[in-house]
Amino acid sequence: MLEFLQKRTITIADLETRADEIIAEAQRSGQPYLITKHGEPKAMLVDAKTFFKDVAAENLARQIAIGEADIAAGRVQDLDDVLQEIRVDRKLSRSRRRSRQSRSPRNS
Repeated sequence: MLEFLQKRTITIADLETRADEIIAEAQRSGQPYLITKHGEPKAMLVDAKTFFKDVAAENLARQIAIGEADIAAGRVQDLDDVLQEIRVDRKLSRSRRRSRQSRSPRNS
């Protein structure tokens, strides 16, 4: 078992009797609790803020890995080309909007 969890391992029965106290401590410390049943690990209790921060970090790491794989495979574009493409797309979008607005009847 991970050393840092040894001090933060509790039984389901203990969680049932001290839920408010344990949840408050998890929120205060940002550290998880390992929940056991008959000595076997069954679940982790993590405060929501820490959980969502960890999920965001994991998602960022995944996106970075995808980007690095694209670079390694040569799937890259020059920044100037990408910016030019964005500018052209924006101009087209604006002109299409203006065209639609000029064709639609105005409400009086």
